[in-house]
Amino acid sequence: MIKAKSGNVQDAAPEGGETPLGNPLEAFRRQQDILTPADLAGVSVDIVGAGALGGAILLCLCKMGFGITNTLTVTDFDRCEAHNLPTQWFRPSDVLMDEAKVDALAEMIAWICDRPIVTARDRFRGDESRRLGPVVILAVDSLRERRLIWHNLRHREDVHLLVDARMGAEVLEIHCLDPRPSRRHGTRRTGPGSEEFYEESLARPDEAFQEPCTRRGILYTTLGAASLVGSILRAHAREEDYPRHLVFDFHNFMLLAQGVGD
Repeated sequence: MIKAKSGNVQDAAPEGGETPLGNPLEAFRRQQDILTPADLAGVSVDIVGAGALGGAILLCLCKMGFGITNTLTVTDFDRCEAHNLPTQWFRPSDVLMDEAKVDALAEMIAWICDRPIVTARDRFRGDESRRLGPVVILAVDSLRERRLIWHNLRHREDVHLLVDARMGAEVLEIHCLDPRPSRRHGTRRTGPGSEEFYEESLARPDEAFQEPCTRRGILYTTLGAASLVGSILRAHAREEDYPRHLVFDFHNFMLLAQGVGD
């Protein structure tokens, strides 16, 4: 089910009108040489997963100016649970009320950022009949889910950038690629950012990024991951270069891999 918060049209960008604090665009003047909401017109984003990583990315993007001249959509079928509270973006009262994670996130974003987002209380499959993206961010729990979504996304022309962010304890991996069939042109590419490179990463065992429950997550890793995803989307919006593959170890403060693609 698709639900719009503070708005009623799922595929239209929010109005950038006056608020009690004035024009919302004026609030971003200190970052105008880095990124402005005007740069983001047409760069609507689908975030798949409303957990620790998806919530951190959503908050980061809203604070950067997303959701004013474009649309932010978050999809997740899960509900708030007590063990999520240290790393996820809702309150103990949301657990007691058995709130859907996307609804709790939307309320938090409305409170902190005064920003509408579109929510979908569904399992994202990548074959949705609505228009997606053009940016889709995967922040889901398993490679199995990623494989299913990729199987469908790779046949679509409306998704121009897929960002797949994976967190295992204190190690982050990010893949970025353009999945459109029309961009392949029959040319076989194998490096970071290519379909083949990404599919090789999906062929790993599901345990590759799984850790025991006692090592599964802590807040600073998801905040760091959100910062890197935000930086990638800034570069994408301004048509600048960015890595197609990153692996960062927060425990040892090490960049383990960085691929710029071919």
